[in-house]
Amino acid sequence: MQVPPRPRPSAPVHAARVPALSALLALIAAPAIVAQRGAQDPQVIAKELRSAHAEYALAKRTLSEEREAWRKGKQTLETQIEVVNSEVAAFEARITEARESIATTDKKVGELQQEKVELEQVSELLEQRISALEDRTKALLKRVPKALADSVALISQRLPNNDQEREDISLSVRYQNVIGVLNPIDKWNREVKVLDEQRDLPNGKTVSVTVIYVGLAQAFYVGGKGPDGAPNVAGTGTSSEDGWRWTPQNDLAADVATAVSVYRNEQLARLVQLPVSIL
Repeated sequence: MQVPPRPRPSAPVHAARVPALSALLALIAAPAIVAQRGAQDPQVIAKELRSAHAEYALAKRTLSEEREAWRKGKQTLETQIEVVNSEVAAFEARITEARESIATTDKKVGELQQEKVELEQVSELLEQRISALEDRTKALLKRVPKALADSVALISQRLPNNDQEREDISLSVRYQNVIGVLNPIDKWNREVKVLDEQRDLPNGKTVSVTVIYVGLAQAFYVGGKGPDGAPNVAGTGTSSEDGWRWTPQNDLAADVATAVSVYRNEQLARLVQLPVSIL
């Protein structure tokens, strides 16, 4: 019996993937099918065998593709897991750093709060002291010579006179104002100054005099002109709570005039005795 030429296998008719087990079972059952269909056309039987073989090959190829896809998917998942684990580790490290930062911040806040309390205590103490200094400075200004009081008048006017003015000025500015007044006063107290002033006489007249200030403790003045042209007006001055008090003492005119001349280098240095009042 001639066997007709085997036709070329046609493309699988199944679009869906067939499990390999089903195709294998079909091949195993093929002899039984041939036996049962012995009366059938051999070409039909061959065709069925080729179809089963094609399905088996397709199932095998599909299984291989599935395995490869699973292998690649596994690698992808493992890579993703590594990335996620890395991100988790990074987040945990950040959380640890954040906790340490919070702990450091809390400690710093505690230190700053303690420092704030201490600064508030110091501020209260400075407030009490500057208020006392301002009062003493204003009282001292009444005891200094008019020329000195006039020289610090601009800054002394900034000294507060009531609680509202004290609240409007910062502590640093209040201390600066006090220092700005006391520095010139201290400098005056350590020097001898000679100034030209006007002095009221007991007879109501005013005369130009030269005043020698020995710091803030004592002063002597001399002026006027007698028949012989020599100064005939003199006196002493001392500080008081109401300002400087001037006491006429004309018999000191010659000695005070000599002291002025020596101070101005108009005469050679010499000893001049002048009375000093100690309060």
